[in-house]
Amino acid sequence: MSKAEVLTQLKSAEEQAKARRAKAEEEARHIVAQARKEASDIQESARGRAAAEAQARIQKASAEIDAEAKALRAEGEKSAAAMRSSAVKNIGAATDYLVNEFERYVNARAAKNG
Repeated sequence: MSKAEVLTQLKSAEEQAKARRAKAEEEARHIVAQARKEASDIQESARGRAAAEAQARIQKASAEIDAEAKALRAEGEKSAAAMRSSAVKNIGAATDYLVNEFERYVNARAAKNG
């Protein structure tokens, strides 16, 4: 084989190697880009699931708080009604006590003044 043929074959082999290398680099870039896209999709999906779970937990906690507040309000209203009922029952006795105390005071002042 002549020197020219060897050089031609060598040049051809180098060009083929360059072409294969360029193709491999393009495939690598494509694979990396695809992997980045998939990673981004996975992150977005995870964010969406996390946000949905957080919202569900917030709603559950809010419902529990509302139920507890309603129960406490009902208990307070019941207690207030019982106090009101007790106070109404004691109005007569309290009035009698105050009248008796006032009369005692008036009588004591009257006896002192003469």
